Amino acid sequence: MTAKMNPVEMPDWKIAQAAEKRMKKIYELRDELGLYQSEVLPYGHYVGKLDYQIILERLKGESLGKYVDVTAITPTPLGEGKSTTTIGLLEGLSKIGKKPIGAIRQPSGGPTFNIKGSAAGGGLAQCVPLTDFSLGLTGDIDAITNAHNLAMVALTSRIQHEFNYTDKVLENKKLKRLNIDPRNISIGWAMDFSAQSLREIIIGIGGKMDGFMMKCGFQISVSSEIMAILAISVDLKDFRKRIGKMIVA
Repeated sequence: MTAKMNPVEMPDWKIAQAAEKRMKKIYELRDELGLYQSEVLPYGHYVGKLDYQIILERLKGESLGKYVDVTAITPTPLGEGKSTTTIGLLEGLSKIGKKPIGAIRQPSGGPTFNIKGSAAGGGLAQCVPLTDFSLGLTGDIDAITNAHNLAMVALTSRIQHEFNYTDKVLENKKLKRLNIDPRNISIGWAMDFSAQSLREIIIGIGGKMDGFMMKCGFQISVSSEIMAILAISVDLKDFRKRIGKMIVA
């Protein structure tokens, strides 16, 4: 099988295609990891989520494994960096009889369509299925994007209302004037691409019902504070508490 996956002669996507023919289904991996059916949420045959809180509670008191952190690696011009090193390390540890599990972040759409590729590793050290992994996976980044932009919709809508209407009209709408400073907004819009031309823009160019004209811009979704909060929250209660402390304007 190695002869069919030659990293010297084959591009990464062809190696991934060959490797995907031998992929184990999520159910097989679940059994090999000793997980229960209720602890794994399948997304098709080869992708799934783990209910980690239930798993950690069940395994409380069990002996812990060792933790290796791969970080701060400057990638080569072709993109080999943290992911390739991490996956290669997993393969090496498995080869010598260990039982390693890797945790790498979901790729952002920005670098996926650039020369760096999809942050899925490279050569024979790749995360597969490549397309599923690179284009959305289980939709977490989309959820972050929507949550971030929902906050901006609420914020800009409120600014528009306060600009258009008197205190009396706002009171009839059960709104209290907040006097948000449109020149001091702490967040912008989010999208999962690194679009330089949208980093600084003017929005709301139109009539009275077309928003409030102000300077704004887009950031890449994975740089959203909501993404950072998701990464460090320990449960839903903690997530909501941290979200509630966000400063938007």
